Amino acid sequence: MGQKLTIAPNEFLFSYAGLKTENVKQGALALNLDWAEESTESADYGTVMKNVVSAAAPHSSIVMCQQGDEAAQSVNALLMSPQDFIVTSFENALPEKADVKEALKSWNNYFKALQQHQYLLGEHFTIQLLSTSSLSKEQQALSNAVRCAMQSDEDTKELLRQFEGFCASDKSQSWVDAVCYGLSQYKSIESTKTECAKANEALKTTNSEKETAQKELTQKIEKIDQLAQQVENLQNELESAANEATNTKNAASEFEAKYKDVSSELAIKNEENTAVAEENRELKSESELLLLQTQQLQEELESVVAEANNSKAAVVDLDNKYKEAINKLSQATEEKQRLEKEKTEQESENEFLLLQIQQLQEELEGVFAEADDTKVAVAELDKKYNEVTNKLIQANEENQRLAKEKAEQASENELLSSQVQQRQEELEATFLALSNLKTDFERIEQDNKKLKEKAKTEEVASAQDKVVAKKVTELEEEKALLNLQISQLQEELESTFAQSEKSNKAKDALIQNLETKLAQVEKHSPELQRELQNAMSEQELLQLQIKQLQEELEFYFTEYQKLKAESPDNKALAEFKRKIEERFPQLVLSESVTLTGGANQKDLQRITARFTQVEHGDKHWNAFSIIVNDRKGALDIELHAPDKKRVYPLSKFVKTGSNKVCDFSLISPFTDAGKKALAELPALDHALLIGIIEELQTKLKQNDVKRTDATAKLDIAPWPEKLLKLATALKQLAPKQAPKPLNFKKLSLKQNMVGATNEHLLISIENLQANGISYPTFDIKVGAKQIKGKAFTDYGSLEFRELANNQAPLATWPPATEDKWGLKLVLDLPAQLNEQQQTAIDSLKEEDKLFIKELLTKLADRFHTLDRKKLKVNQPLENWQKLISGMVAKF
Repeated sequence: MGQKLTIAPNEFLFSYAGLKTENVKQGALALNLDWAEESTESADYGTVMKNVVSAAAPHSSIVMCQQGDEAAQSVNALLMSPQDFIVTSFENALPEKADVKEALKSWNNYFKALQQHQYLLGEHFTIQLLSTSSLSKEQQALSNAVRCAMQSDEDTKELLRQFEGFCASDKSQSWVDAVCYGLSQYKSIESTKTECAKANEALKTTNSEKETAQKELTQKIEKIDQLAQQVENLQNELESAANEATNTKNAASEFEAKYKDVSSELAIKNEENTAVAEENRELKSESELLLLQTQQLQEELESVVAEANNSKAAVVDLDNKYKEAINKLSQATEEKQRLEKEKTEQESENEFLLLQIQQLQEELEGVFAEADDTKVAVAELDKKYNEVTNKLIQANEENQRLAKEKAEQASENELLSSQVQQRQEELEATFLALSNLKTDFERIEQDNKKLKEKAKTEEVASAQDKVVAKKVTELEEEKALLNLQISQLQEELESTFAQSEKSNKAKDALIQNLETKLAQVEKHSPELQRELQNAMSEQELLQLQIKQLQEELEFYFTEYQKLKAESPDNKALAEFKRKIEERFPQLVLSESVTLTGGANQKDLQRITARFTQVEHGDKHWNAFSIIVNDRKGALDIELHAPDKKRVYPLSKFVKTGSNKVCDFSLISPFTDAGKKALAELPALDHALLIGIIEELQTKLKQNDVKRTDATAKLDIAPWPEKLLKLATALKQLAPKQAPKPLNFKKLSLKQNMVGATNEHLLISIENLQANGISYPTFDIKVGAKQIKGKAFTDYGSLEFRELANNQAPLATWPPATEDKWGLKLVLDLPAQLNEQQQTAIDSLKEEDKLFIKELLTKLADRFHTLDRKKLKVNQPLENWQKLISGMVAKF
């Protein structure tokens, strides 16, 4: 790369970066660039770098420092945060307000210029961010105060947001991922702490064993010292005994020498005595005396020899003791060597334990270092999990379809049986009523005859005639009414017989259909058993997912209560409600539920529940009541028409009946009339009904309901199971909600690049909502290629890159193309697509094509609202709007 040139807005930044500033020069950095989009490999980067730092006006003044005289091949730009720049700029002086504004303007020009240069020059232009930690503690505190002041002003707040967005563009992440990542990190740290605690316990145990071994070693060393002292004493005694033996030997040798001398002298004397015996008898006494002396000398010699022998025995004894001492010394030496060996082994074990501790520390550091890699692995696992989940959903839907058909057939069979039984009971009741009506009719005719006869035979007053005539008229009216009822009952009887025959035929056909399907099931029994096993495993997985959803729901509920307690008009609360409604459209929350009425008869069981302070999504009711009926096993929800005293929670009233009190609607997934009423309700009302039943079922199951005096003894034990059955049936009939249209909050221009024939706009879309997915910030690069002269072009391009928090912009991700900034997907969209360009579009998933098409349509419609953030756009917005509209047809 050659020499690197370091630049900064002011010279004092070099000291904070730890650079020497002997060769500092003045320079200028261009604010707006008008170069080609990319530099070729053959370009003279030395000349390019020279032009970069020596730009003509308009420009931003800079200082630069370079080591060596060779041409610089790259530029390293130093950059501080705006608050740090202000603190360090006026370190030794109290600034005026205008000075601060001028400094911020200078910093902003320098910052924008750095971004454009980095975008164009790539690796040849790097930005080195100087951390706040390089400042002194007093400066850091002052920097925090300046940042708080900048946050209170809109212009400086936007300046801060741009800088912090630039610094943290690759690190930002949603609060959900942050919490998950924090929990995973916390669990990793907890497990690592546990392992460290175990290692510390093992180390403590080892240290205690080491101390015990050292104590034993010290005791053994003391014993060795005692044995060495004993050996030394024995050696001293042995040396003294050896000296005494030497002295004894010397004395014995002297005595032997004396004995030899005496023997020789005695021989001489004997020869002399023998020679002169005869000559000198007087010497006989002297000879006897000499003989006596000789005998004494011999005795003394024998005692000396005996003492010498005793000395030899003592020497042998001392030699044995010496050998024993030598053996003990060798044993002690061996014991010492063994203890030294054990000490060496203990030291090696200690070193091994220290090495293990060091390895554990390195593994702990590795856990933190591999956290980022774990995020990538989690993202990949999440994609694989989504694919497996889709397959699982397809298999589960097929299984549910079979189970649903079987359940529907069973329920239809039970319903037909109950209907047949009900028709029979109604038929018997009809016969009984008909016979009673005939009896009454005969009785009335007899009474009428009696009255007529009595009226003819007796003469009564005119008043009595009127009374009799009136009675006759009433009896005739009652007779006509009875005749009408008889005819209605006869018609109902005939229709009942017809329906009974029709039901019997349907029942026979259903039984035959069930027998056919049963034969098919028996035929495919092994395959169904395998499917059943798979379904059981899937059911366990679904139960686990449901448990996770319940935990997540509890978390959302807790957060909701917190936000609600803080402020009922909080924007965060409204946003939170919107997320809850998207994630859990059926969720209904109530403050309390009271049982106000009920019945427990043979053919009718009923409960009336009153909900207070109820919320569903963004809707709220102070109170409303519903009635749930169980009519011979067929469950329904009864709602009365709204009036001044009665609240009707659904958005639409469907009338199914009327009584003296009011109109009402019976909604049931088990009867044709109830299904018809359900079909007339919108999808949101379906979700509300399911949520009401689930909330009531939960309250009853948890025994969290209030009771009035009338319902104190009402048996509610069977109702949780009934309500669960009702909610399940309602879910099966609920229409699928249409996907919400793509929407976003704001369009902002982050970067613009203008070349000779190419132009690009990097557009940031805030709070994008599409296909049930939320994107806090969605970046898309819209390009215009092959621009000729003043005329614009119809050759467009789209570029997608990985979003913040490692969020994929499309379902067709990751792409095969990658550069030094990461993965990217580029779609060239000229007026006429070639085969390769059409293949690139066809390789996208269908949901991505629809998403891009809808996104481009929205962009074209709202492009006039683009916030350019003081960035100039070379082309009129109408040209870009026309180009984007032309791209829509490609998808």
